[in-house]
Amino acid sequence: MPLLKSNLILQPVKCDKTGVEPICVLCPECDGCETAPREITSFENGQLIKQGNSAIVSLKLHFNDPVEQFIFERIRNELWRDAGSRLKVIREPEEGYQISFFLNTEMVKTTEQRETLIDYWENFSINMRRILTDGKMVINKYVRSRAEASRLQ
Repeated sequence: MPLLKSNLILQPVKCDKTGVEPICVLCPECDGCETAPREITSFENGQLIKQGNSAIVSLKLHFNDPVEQFIFERIRNELWRDAGSRLKVIREPEEGYQISFFLNTEMVKTTEQRETLIDYWENFSINMRRILTDGKMVINKYVRSRAEASRLQ
């Protein structure tokens, strides 16, 4: 199923225990969150887990070699540190996926917000492929220049 057709609408949920809107998908120790319906939707190269008022979108990427994986892990860590106001990257992605994003009701309140995020995720692997290719080119150029400098004249 394409992500666009998945139901990326989240509703506010009041927690019986704390009286405030909890982050359901990330707080399984709360009794109210444990009983909130959990919905898992698979889409091309990813998965959407919705529970209560929050969701996790996870993406699966393929790497050609360990260098690409290393570069991507550095990018993911930078996104985790500061992904911008629209995205929250989870430090450790869901098992079997390379990156996971956390959503709450505020992030997908309007149709425009939902469409923007879906476009971002659908283009994520294409954009990452370009970044990884560029990163490898920079690394190769650096290695060649260091090897050239290390040669005996």
